[in-house]
Amino acid sequence: MRVLPAVLALVAATGCSPFTVEPGELHVPDEGFFVDISDESGMRADNFYAEPAAGTSINDHSRLAFADINGDGFDDMVMHSLFPNAQNGVPFEHLVFLNDGAGGFLDHSDDSGLRDVQAGFFAFGDIDNDGDQDVYAGLDLPTAGNSAIYLNDGQGQFELLDNSGVEAASGTAANAVFADFNGDAVLDLFVGLGGTSYLGQDLMYIGLGDGTFADESTRLAQRPSQPSNGSVTCDYDNDGDVDIFVSTYSVSTANGVNHLWENDGDGNFTEVGMERGFAAQITGNYWLSTTGDGHDPEFAGAQSAMGAIGSNGFGLDCADVNNDGYADVYLTAISHPVNSDYKRKWSDPSQLLINGGPDADYAFTNEWLDRDLPFNEGDVDGGFADIDNDGRLDLSTSREKKYEGNYSDVDQKSWFGLLRQDEDGDFESLGFDSGINDADGDSRRMKGAQNHAWSDIDHDGDVDLLVGGRDMGGGRPNFLFRNDAGSLNRWLSVELIGDGEHVTTDAFGARVTLLQGDQLQMREKRSSRGMYNSEDTRTLHLGLHEFDRGAELEVSWPDGTTAVFELGRDFGDNSRVRVAWPDVLEVVE
Repeated sequence: MRVLPAVLALVAATGCSPFTVEPGELHVPDEGFFVDISDESGMRADNFYAEPAAGTSINDHSRLAFADINGDGFDDMVMHSLFPNAQNGVPFEHLVFLNDGAGGFLDHSDDSGLRDVQAGFFAFGDIDNDGDQDVYAGLDLPTAGNSAIYLNDGQGQFELLDNSGVEAASGTAANAVFADFNGDAVLDLFVGLGGTSYLGQDLMYIGLGDGTFADESTRLAQRPSQPSNGSVTCDYDNDGDVDIFVSTYSVSTANGVNHLWENDGDGNFTEVGMERGFAAQITGNYWLSTTGDGHDPEFAGAQSAMGAIGSNGFGLDCADVNNDGYADVYLTAISHPVNSDYKRKWSDPSQLLINGGPDADYAFTNEWLDRDLPFNEGDVDGGFADIDNDGRLDLSTSREKKYEGNYSDVDQKSWFGLLRQDEDGDFESLGFDSGINDADGDSRRMKGAQNHAWSDIDHDGDVDLLVGGRDMGGGRPNFLFRNDAGSLNRWLSVELIGDGEHVTTDAFGARVTLLQGDQLQMREKRSSRGMYNSEDTRTLHLGLHEFDRGAELEVSWPDGTTAVFELGRDFGDNSRVRVAWPDVLEVVE
């Protein structure tokens, strides 16, 4: 373990007691703790047009991502228009905003070279290990053109790489994730095909190190033809390699079963979704009394006889929600409560899938109902985030608007969902009171959101929220909310950087684990999540509420190397640290 001089100076200055508040103190947010800074931040330029081009049917840029494209340590924003416009002859458009380091954003769309790229979404990753973020541009509409790779010059300007080898996904690419699947310290690329519109066999591209890729999709043994609507990676079985979760759309296609691709360590995959309890549940639609309590073996037998019914899956995220050291899964889905239609009746709504660990052969159990989570017919994009730095992951959900007329309760309406986890593992719905939703103001805020993403845009230690405003008539901009709750509690932010030889510079798949006594908190770095590639910050955020001086921070790299640092000795309370492979820690703020 090596610690840079800046850390030693910090420790000397603080007398090895760097805490600003006492361990055990906790500020619990209740209402109004997210503040709308959309206009003042400068990120609304061209989000929608007062006079859109002829043929425009969706007047917004509501698919979006965070990525540090110019390498200054602050996450920037990228926003995308939607495919219905391209169907009508209006080209795709992408907006790019650079973070100015003070919570504001500068329009960089034209200078980036990305504005006019004909693609529906981006996946960011350093595919040539030169230290900057390159782009896979996925085309999700069968028009003239190809999915493509664009290389970054290090300053946030991108240029097309000819003959990159990823063109096979053109027209039906719906989501993509970067990771080093075969352990050679070069990023590979999984591409999910179809979205909500097309059948296709998902693709696996193996990186060659120079920005190009080889199509080795046969590594995905017996690929099905289904519409893949979301994907995410994590090491769910703690064997040191990265696995792939895929949510599929429509119970009308192959019963909507989802897929878990288990990695053998060399980048060859076996589909184990059914064995691990991820492909489909037996709970049926939670809103219907006729589907029982979700645990009745009679229903399991019925589904076994008729074929297990999966979901109309959308969002997908993977993280350790219960702090036991095993990665769990949050899957958002639209499930229509209809008794008369067998597949709709038994289709799976949104799920919180808890990993049983080695004693359960890493199988998942759906604990949605057990943890007091609400049913909503319109759940689409979903993610994990610790909004208040209490060390427990919370859930965020964008919701479709068109189903809410069937319901009267606020949690069944299409407001943005924010579900805070309490110390018992249950969840409290705070979205309506958080400041994100405004029932008394603009009736469009925040109903019918599209993608959303989390990042600490101002480096104050908590994650802020970017939400895509889906056009509901007349055009609609995106929204940015500053988090004023999380920084009131003790926190640690960790940036992980590989060397490009033993571990990719992005270090996707690397983990940090905070340990003290029987307390554990684990975070794993991944590239993107869910539908149309919502991309959160790559910085890993941990809440220090349960930890004090002497707690150990263990960094586990994808090549098996580990390093251990100590809170109060190597870094302080409320610190942003950078750890470079294999064992160099620097306090950057």
